[in-house]
This record gives sequence, C-alpha cells and structure tokens, in this order.
Amino acid sequence: MLPVSEHAREALRLANGEAHGLHHSYIGTEHILLGLLRAPDGAAASALSSFDVTYDQVRASVVRMMGVGVGEVMDELPFTGAANEAIDRASREASVLGAEEIGTEHILLALTREPNGAAARILRQLDAEPAAVRAAVSGA
Repeated sequence: MLPVSEHAREALRLANGEAHGLHHSYIGTEHILLGLLRAPDGAAASALSSFDVTYDQVRASVVRMMGVGVGEVMDELPFTGAANEAIDRASREASVLGAEEIGTEHILLALTREPNGAAARILRQLDAEPAAVRAAVSGA
C-alpha cells in the first residue's frame, strides 16, 4: 500500500471526528466523505465543490440515512469493511494514476467505485453522479 498524504491523513482523522460527533460506533464511507469535505485543502473537497456538494448537505444526508446515536463511543473507532475496502482501493487508484502517495482525490475515487456504498448513495442523492465525479477527478 502507498503512503497516505498529509491531507488524506487529516481527512481520515476528521472522519473519526464526524463519526464521534454523530455518536456512531464505526467509521463508514459516509464519515470518510464528510472528512474529505472538512479537509478544504484536499483535491477531493475541490472536486466535490464543483458539483455543489457541501458539508452541510452531506451531513444532513448521513443523519437521514443513519440517524444519530446516543451515548459515548470509543476514542478510536473501527472502520467498516466497506471503509477499509475504500482505503485499499484508494491505494490502487493512486497507483493507476502514477501517484506516489494516496491523496484525498484517490479516496474520493475509491468511494465512487462502490455503487451501493453509503458515500456513493449520498452523492447520487445530491445529483453528483459517481461516474461524473470520477471523470472530473481523474481528468477523464
């Protein structure tokens, strides 16, 4: 697996914070999408803004889909299987594009590859088709 860029590492830290803020006991692709949007210097946030996808819209969608938990959660939350697969896929996306490290754009590309994942469903709800996001990010 390729090393993770500082922006991508920050986005994943922010994803953990998003899951905590929602009192969820896991980090899913929906939390990663929120983390990408909260890392404004990352390429993913820029790409998503070109589709008029905002943090507030995504957070509202997450709350509608997953609800808000109650009670305390662990400090370090586990990634769901889908979130782990997205991180692995991000490494492959970066390799294919000739990058030396995983950036936020590669994580976003990976999130759009799982059509039934929460992140891709949210993007579709916000009229940002995953295929169009992929094309914009990869320059295809």
